[in-house]
Amino acid sequence: MTQPENSPFHAAEIAVQKRLGVADQVAQYSGGIRKAMPMQHRKFFCELPFVILGLVDQQGFPWCMPLFPGAAALSGHSGFITSPTDTRLELQALPALTHLLNLDFAPGRKVGMLGIQLHTRRRNRMNGVIGEVAATGFSIDVELSFGNCPKYIQTRELQWVKDESAALSVDSAVVVDGIAEQAKSLITQSDTFFIASRTQLMDSDPRHGVDASHRGGKPGFVKVEGDTLLFPDFSGNRFFNTLGNIESDGRVGLFFPDFSTGNVLLAAGRAEVLWDHPSLNEFEGAQRVIAVTVEKSTYLEKFMPVTGELQELSPALDGTGVWKDRKPSAAATYQSLKLMEKRRESDKVTSFYLAPDSGETIKDYIPGQFLPVEIRLPGHKQPLKRHYTLSSGRAAGRYRITVKREENGEVSKALHDHIQVGDVIHAGAPAGQFTLRQNDHAVVLISAGVGITPMIAMLEGLIHEVNQGAAARPVWFIHATQNSQSHLFADELTQLAAQYDWLHLHTVYSRPLPQDKPHKNHDSEGHISIELLKHILPFDQYDFYLCGSEGFMRSIYKALVSTGVQKANIYYEFFGEGTIGEIDSSANIAGKAQVSFSQSGVSGEWSSDDGSLLAFAEKLSVTAPFSCRSGNCGACMAPIKKGSVAYQTPTSFSAEAGNALLCCAKPAEGSAEVVIDI
Repeated sequence: MTQPENSPFHAAEIAVQKRLGVADQVAQYSGGIRKAMPMQHRKFFCELPFVILGLVDQQGFPWCMPLFPGAAALSGHSGFITSPTDTRLELQALPALTHLLNLDFAPGRKVGMLGIQLHTRRRNRMNGVIGEVAATGFSIDVELSFGNCPKYIQTRELQWVKDESAALSVDSAVVVDGIAEQAKSLITQSDTFFIASRTQLMDSDPRHGVDASHRGGKPGFVKVEGDTLLFPDFSGNRFFNTLGNIESDGRVGLFFPDFSTGNVLLAAGRAEVLWDHPSLNEFEGAQRVIAVTVEKSTYLEKFMPVTGELQELSPALDGTGVWKDRKPSAAATYQSLKLMEKRRESDKVTSFYLAPDSGETIKDYIPGQFLPVEIRLPGHKQPLKRHYTLSSGRAAGRYRITVKREENGEVSKALHDHIQVGDVIHAGAPAGQFTLRQNDHAVVLISAGVGITPMIAMLEGLIHEVNQGAAARPVWFIHATQNSQSHLFADELTQLAAQYDWLHLHTVYSRPLPQDKPHKNHDSEGHISIELLKHILPFDQYDFYLCGSEGFMRSIYKALVSTGVQKANIYYEFFGEGTIGEIDSSANIAGKAQVSFSQSGVSGEWSSDDGSLLAFAEKLSVTAPFSCRSGNCGACMAPIKKGSVAYQTPTSFSAEAGNALLCCAKPAEGSAEVVIDI
């Protein structure tokens, strides 16, 4: 295969891109793959406590492994990497398994490196060659540097183990044929692994070499069949570096970490892309299946000097499955639902009651989950898909979704204005992880506006459990809205509070009407603040659940953490950029702005609750390119023809002059109008 000289991709990568019909689109944002590291990446790498390496052994197999600070750097646990220039990294550590794995670790050899921050879901990659090798470390000379899609990273807070010298010991390690037996349970329970792959040619061309990457999924997304591993390939940045390498050479290395114990599995074998595997119609979210036949592996106990508890699975996993609960067929994924009832809850919010059209039963769900809805509208070749939270805790043979009519939202307007009782829409199985934890903690449900919907469902679920004999736990239902006209489920909540003495309500009106009386319609005026929460809540062990606009959740989350609430006790459903706790309050963001998409001929008024410009584009049904949604890959970069933007969350990718990263950008203060050329 030949490859264009000006492309950063090798021939096999381009072949995969062409096979999947994305080559032209990928070429448009391939400028994010550079021959030198931007300053953001250099700073990022230098702050990491560990990195993932891809190195080749003497037989040509790549191995994937973590690199932690050497003994001299362990006291600080970070900062073991320096970057004297934009084309070099110096690492004060050496791979611990060079002799065990018979690695070809020498100057001039190819190396792939992945830097990843589990607590912020950021990752960047760099491919290069080994420079100098010394007694306590080595250097890497950069050939290619690029941001990477963090879509499926699970959030973890890492802790260093006490006996670090014992954790780094490899004296008892052995390499066995196939998969080490004691590692199979680790594999099937993993939500994270790393993969190293290589090109067939290993020459001076910077596109040829070793690559290290990350894969994430729900526990159970990797299947063991003898010495073969099967895992799905979900939607990503469409560079197809790993798939291209598999098509080029096929040899790969896998690294499975057990973050609870520090145990690891390292394996090497041969991979194949199964383009038409029968499971593609049954495994939710899978676009392809990868099969790896493991030829050799090593299982090391307490190899990692860190452990870490899972904080949160990636929200992107809501649309993915696992092997053990494969769906019966693609056709059965979506079910026809008839609209049985429309009930107006306020001037802008309506509840829709849906039941199967063909006599089937609805699918079970957990209160707090959402319903994927698919609606066909005139002027759209493909159905429009939206996720709406189920606002009822008990199914009773039908679903209830409660939807706010958005002037610029095509689907919400169609539901309110055109879909009538008796009409049929399509919906997938309920999904989502924003559900009540099973413990005895007191529960605090904090919501704003239409964010009340999952809270109502959770409350109804708790009431059902109590009515079935479960012990009641204290619940505080704290809700913010403008006034009685926008107050959803007010009568229902009042009746429930009168019936159950463990339920405590507090409603905050920001713009009360003249007829709204304190302690009748609402309890206080203004906004939910940490001072209000301190006043309402007695001392106890709480689990906090948050739902509302992005700005609302960020402010409440930040306030709770600042007063000592553990992050592990705060739950939320967050689809904004970055992480909920990561925001630059000094960024000058506009309150409102008129945003136009010039090529699409669509415009609308953006407000701070609309989130990023990418989220706003999607709200207006404008097709905008994207991949990582966190400012790492550059896929969403678009020209700004008028106005300016600002960023409240850090980005690893630097937008070119006159452009913006739509996934993180918002209209800047002082920009009354922003025009985007898409």
